[in-house]
Amino acid sequence: MHFKYARFARKVVFTSVGHQFQRIISQKKDSLSRDKTVKTFMRLNGGKIIAAVTIGGSTLAVLINLYTNFTQYDIISPDKFIPLTINKITPVNHNTSIFRLKFPKPLKENLPITSCFHIKDDSIQIVREYTPISPTDERNYIEFLIKIYNDGYLSRYIHSLKEGNIVEVRGPILTFPYTPNMKTHIGMICGGTGITPMYQLIKHILCNPDDKTKIYMIYANVTKQDILLLRELDQLSQGHPDQLKIFYTLDQPPNNELWTQGVGYVSQNAIKNLIPGPQEDVLILVCGPEGGDKARDLSQGPVGGILKNLGYKQHQVFKF
Repeated sequence: MHFKYARFARKVVFTSVGHQFQRIISQKKDSLSRDKTVKTFMRLNGGKIIAAVTIGGSTLAVLINLYTNFTQYDIISPDKFIPLTINKITPVNHNTSIFRLKFPKPLKENLPITSCFHIKDDSIQIVREYTPISPTDERNYIEFLIKIYNDGYLSRYIHSLKEGNIVEVRGPILTFPYTPNMKTHIGMICGGTGITPMYQLIKHILCNPDDKTKIYMIYANVTKQDILLLRELDQLSQGHPDQLKIFYTLDQPPNNELWTQGVGYVSQNAIKNLIPGPQEDVLILVCGPEGGDKARDLSQGPVGGILKNLGYKQHQVFKF
């Protein structure tokens, strides 16, 4: 039988936990009959998209290995906001709390590394990005470390909520596709709540005995009380002293105790002395201004700031 190629844009429509979602499947070339009536349909099977092409009464079933985030996780979607219930609120310090959001049922898959979620306030239509700090293999809930800012409309809104209230969440959204041992050394530079994507990745690396990546992190804050996840980070570094090294720097070091680490902003000397230099087996992750801003279209953009001065190239730096 003689075939020709034709392009079709596919739309998949399905329902899950009372919500209907649509995803547009990119154009695919199918082998179709030149002179026969063609009918097509698609359905989902275990997270995979099954395409069936009917050619003049006979059916050619084609398994297309396309995976969507939504079909993997079943009850959350990177394309649509889903209401989740605040199950638990745990204060961390004077302006930061951990918010646990409960899933109606366990997820089908682990969350990707590294990934974030969007949270919104419907009343003012503001959306912000937050990285979960809960284990990525936890399928019953997600936890977000959220700091309240005086000029942060969404953070103030979230902190006004109580246990049992609903939060609109969209995700997971892959931010940095990590694979074990992709680099020999990973440097991390962050401040404040910028610790969340770093913490997610650190835990993921250290829980995998086959991942030998060495991590060097500089974490900047105003005071010692502002160091988020301090106990957890210290436990990780003490449990993996040869694989994780953390250096804290404070704008206002404590007066009533000996402070042996950094004072002030992240400096060029600190990066030069504490993080491996610009080599091909080194990757620097930044959640802060030290590597320069992203481009206007939110792409990575050129390396700037201190990292540029130290000679790091664009492919050696990733900005969250």
